[in-house]
Amino acid sequence: MTTDVFGIGLTGKSLTDLERRILRENSPYAVVLFGRNIASAEQLVELIAEVKGVARKAPLIMIDQEGGRVDRVRNLIPGLPSAEAFAEGERAAELAASLGHVTGSVLRYFDMEVDLAPVVDVRGDVPTKGLERRTFGRDPETVIELAGAFMDGLHRAGVASCLKHWPGIGQGSADPHYGATIIDSTLDELMRRDLVPFQRLGRDAGAIMIGHGNYPQVEEDPDLPASLSWRLTTDLLRNGIGFDGVAVSDDMEMHAVSDLGSYEDISERALMAGNDVILFCSHTERTPDLQEYLRKRVEEDERVRARFEEAVHRCDAYRAHCERLRAAAPRPASWDAVVEEAAQFVDEFRSARVAETVVPEHDRRQAPRKGRTGREEWT
Repeated sequence: MTTDVFGIGLTGKSLTDLERRILRENSPYAVVLFGRNIASAEQLVELIAEVKGVARKAPLIMIDQEGGRVDRVRNLIPGLPSAEAFAEGERAAELAASLGHVTGSVLRYFDMEVDLAPVVDVRGDVPTKGLERRTFGRDPETVIELAGAFMDGLHRAGVASCLKHWPGIGQGSADPHYGATIIDSTLDELMRRDLVPFQRLGRDAGAIMIGHGNYPQVEEDPDLPASLSWRLTTDLLRNGIGFDGVAVSDDMEMHAVSDLGSYEDISERALMAGNDVILFCSHTERTPDLQEYLRKRVEEDERVRARFEEAVHRCDAYRAHCERLRAAAPRPASWDAVVEEAAQFVDEFRSARVAETVVPEHDRRQAPRKGRTGREEWT
């Protein structure tokens, strides 16, 4: 049974003594990997094996692997296209499913359980900062078709998915990595547009990531991001669209939410809002304090304990979902076979005359390096 609801990041390409102690003494529910953790195929296999071998209970290994600008494995396989490129060429759904399967094959080879994808935000007339070329379309039906195909391919390869970013930041005013982003939509507008892909794809995905957007026409407190809002994360998600899977917070170290309180405070608020998995992806050294704080709050407050137990139940159900997908798709026989599948897909993608094949390194969005915060590794 799950005993922790945190997802944490790792500092580098091998475990530190502190990270080993955290994994051994109070294993987090998940470990989220980033580009900073990946040097080579051999190194990544060893890192994940050590994480799972050291941990008292093996955490789920998660990663943001979308393609395009968010391509964590870009140094291991040919660069993969962005979501937006699929609406620009022929055989869109077929190729989106192939991208999902290629992505899943890569992650399954490395023994990762979860891809924090696909993005199902519906693109606005002006792309939200931070979402450039990461969305599948301008209308719900296109997003459902293409993101659904990607998700199906991912699942067939044995890797679970997580839809993001609830309840939709496709029309946001700014990038939540750096501060508040306002989505000035009414509830009716959200229901007719932004929530539709989550409602249609959520059951199959089993997980939805809660974003940090502000929705002043829906949430009474205009300064409260979705990740801290019971109205958005519980009432709208559970009662509004009937989702019963696991709710995963976006990284709580993004400034749209981290500026609103201490890590301890926002972790409890996120849990009580309805998040089942709470991600802190950069400052790993804070993990023991956060775990101890939440453990104490569970012991002393019945409301917190009830919400924690509900989160644990959903976390266990999602882990079982991941295990079923993995059992149906054994690990690829060799790394060479995985690379060959990726190369063949990129060639096929080019032949379909899609506008984009690879995002050049110089064109990738780079976040400023100002200390190790949650905003620097999102690409």
